Amino acid sequence: MLLIGITGMPGAGKSSAYEIAKKYNLPIVSMGDVVRYETKKRGLELTPENVGNTAIKLREEFGNEAIAVACLKYIEENLKDKEIVIVEGIRSLYEVNYFRKHKPLVLIAIHSSPLTRFERLKKRGREDDSANWEVFVERDLRELGFSIGHAIALADFVVVNEKSFEDCLNQLDNILQEILNNLEKYKKYNFIYETLR
Repeated sequence: MLLIGITGMPGAGKSSAYEIAKKYNLPIVSMGDVVRYETKKRGLELTPENVGNTAIKLREEFGNEAIAVACLKYIEENLKDKEIVIVEGIRSLYEVNYFRKHKPLVLIAIHSSPLTRFERLKKRGREDDSANWEVFVERDLRELGFSIGHAIALADFVVVNEKSFEDCLNQLDNILQEILNNLEKYKKYNFIYETLR
C-alpha cells in the first residue's frame, strides 16, 4: 500500500484532494475529521479555539503522532486491500515519520499565501473557520507549532494554489499521474527524519 499525504496550512486547498480521489476512485482519510470528531466527543462546540485545543490535547495525551496513529489504525482496519490511500491534513513531520515507519508515503504540499487562505476560509465558513484575522493568525501559529512547516518544506511535490480551483486540480492531477506511472518507485518512499526526536 502507498499513502499519499496532503499537507498545507488552513485554507491552502487541501480538500481539493477529494476531487482527485473521486476521479481516480481512491479512498481518502481526513486527519482533520479525526480532530473534529474528538472535539465533539469531548462535548465541545466546533470553534477554531476548541478544535485547536483538542489537537494540542491529543498530542499532549498521546504524543505528537496521535492523530496519525488513529488514521493509520482506521486505514489498516478498513482499507487494507487498497493499493493507494490519500491521507488529507498531515500537520507535522512527526506524523510523516510515523506513517513512513509503517507504510510508504509520498507527501504533497499545497501552498497558498496567507491573504488568499484567509479569504478562502471566510468564504468556506466551516464551524472551525474564522472571519477574524487575529483568530486566523492564532490558528496559523498553532499549526506552525505542530511543525507543519517542516512537513511542507520536505514535501515530495508542491502545488502552488493561488489561481483557480481548476488550476489546483490540474496540478494535483499531474502529480497523481506521475505517481501512478512510477508506482514502484514511490512505494519505496519510507525515509524518515529522526532528528526531531
